[in-house]
Amino acid sequence: MRQRDDMTRYGTLLGLHGKPKDRVIIMRKGSKTTRVKFPHKDRPGFNLEEVKVDASTVLDDGGELWEKYQRTPKSATFVSFSGEPQGHLHVQRVYKNVIKASVYEGNGQWGRIDDFHPEQVLFDAGEAWPKSKTDQLLNDTDVVPAPEETLTPTPKTTDLGQRVGYVRVSSADQNLARQREAIGAVDREFVDELSARSRAQRPGLEECIAYLRNHDELVVASIDRLARSLVDLRTIIDQITAKGASVRFIKEGLVFSATDQDPRATLMLGILGSFAEFERSIIRERQAEGIALAKKAGKYSGRKKALSPAQIKQARDRIDVGESKTAVAQDLGVGRATLYRYLMTDNKR
Repeated sequence: MRQRDDMTRYGTLLGLHGKPKDRVIIMRKGSKTTRVKFPHKDRPGFNLEEVKVDASTVLDDGGELWEKYQRTPKSATFVSFSGEPQGHLHVQRVYKNVIKASVYEGNGQWGRIDDFHPEQVLFDAGEAWPKSKTDQLLNDTDVVPAPEETLTPTPKTTDLGQRVGYVRVSSADQNLARQREAIGAVDREFVDELSARSRAQRPGLEECIAYLRNHDELVVASIDRLARSLVDLRTIIDQITAKGASVRFIKEGLVFSATDQDPRATLMLGILGSFAEFERSIIRERQAEGIALAKKAGKYSGRKKALSPAQIKQARDRIDVGESKTAVAQDLGVGRATLYRYLMTDNKR
């Protein structure tokens, strides 16, 4: 790190996902905001104007991280979700929800470009895991590698469970690429295509929830891709957390889990529950008002009957000649309980 005689307090400004963005002069550092000066873009030196930035984005490191980044701007460290260094990365592109990079495999060789979750990339110029460490592991004669073991990263699986993705498009004009980019690498993906009004019309979601196990994490690009109403959302979240899994919404930055108590997520879940109950009440109230108006106009006839009188007679005739009630119910497109109920009601007349 370069030392300066004027005792100017330099720092590193961090950008998206903690990537070094610039060297700044720290004028006043507070708990929430920090006042800094930015360098001129077209000449040496710094602007006189002070700018207020989020305190969490400024490292009071004398600008050391920025200088390291300038020397090797593509180098970073691949870390596990628990923060343990796993390898040396060459970063290709940085997006809001995914980072594309290749991992160093040793002896001057790099792996293929892969998708990494932002939480698994540490922009430290690769210091936590230098390339020499990989070379040392490969050349260590005391270590006998497993025959199928490789250093290719597996950023998809969490420490204890799988990382599962769910994507949905609601019209033929939409595509899944943007959602997949936001979610990043996963172990398993479930898809629903085109609009669906109910859970029964979303087989991908039902299969996804059934697939989830303890410690799995379901990752969704945004809340509106998972649920069509607040009632639906609260029900789905409760189903997932009851299985010991968690659900992460990338756009909203929320994680709901039965074990990790995120105060913001807990508050949001309580609010969602209140609004879901309010939504139910509004729906019931509107239904009651609609029925009352229809009755007043003489247009309300109640729910459409599952079986007509002719179908009931047909069912009774077939049962009387020895056919099973199960077979008759299947032919009429109703359940056995429904058929029994109609036969019992008809008997009482």
